[in-house]
Amino acid sequence: MNAEMDRAEYRVNLTKEPGTYFVIADDEGVYDSKVWKSGEELRRYVVEVQRAADSEVERYVQREDLTAACDDSQSPLKFRTYQAVSHGHAAALAMREFAEQMAFEELADVFYADELAFTGAGFGDSSS
Repeated sequence: MNAEMDRAEYRVNLTKEPGTYFVIADDEGVYDSKVWKSGEELRRYVVEVQRAADSEVERYVQREDLTAACDDSQSPLKFRTYQAVSHGHAAALAMREFAEQMAFEELADVFYADELAFTGAGFGDSSS
């Protein structure tokens, strides 16, 4: 039975069954030397995707193992949970979430930059 469990660890379910997936992602690209050399934008790299176990006890152990792996890493890894239909779908959701987060941050930068530009030009200055 132990050999059977070892084989099951490497099996990927190719059916499209909705379920919970655990994703480990690296948002800072610490292991990607191209980011450091060329000054490219940061991207989310999906390091690991696992389907959550059906058993509550196994799911708890699985979550604890993945969280510990994130904590022990040199890179600031993020642990995320998604409802998806496949490993690829979960990875795509992680990438989309990061892209939306970056777009929101860029929008906030533009908003506050415009606000500061008007203040610096003398608009809204009540001291004069």
